Amino acid sequence: MTVAHQNPEPQPGGISIGTMHGGAVAQGSHAQAVNVSQGAADTSELRDAVTALREELRRLGELEAQLTAAEADIAQTGQIEPSRLAWLRDRIAVGATAATGLAAAGQAAEQLARLIGGQG
Repeated sequence: MTVAHQNPEPQPGGISIGTMHGGAVAQGSHAQAVNVSQGAADTSELRDAVTALREELRRLGELEAQLTAAEADIAQTGQIEPSRLAWLRDRIAVGATAATGLAAAGQAAEQLARLIGGQG
């Protein structure tokens, strides 16, 4: 957390902060300062989640391209090219692919939330 506030003259009984990187500040007799910033985070799980998400999105892109081509085949000839039909049949785990992609996105979001101090 970076707080940049210019207050050249502290007010009586107050706090003046020029620049602050991390940490916590409290003022007053019953004030409490809580620092929730994290040190160097282990990003290996985030890297793995981002890699998995990228792979799933790439697969979904391939599926979309083949479905678009299948639509064009049907519009032009009334049928789908047999090799494309076989490819689609083998991958029409559309629901499974999409679910896997969403799971990968969820994992990436969880890791990102942890890195920025969210609940994840």
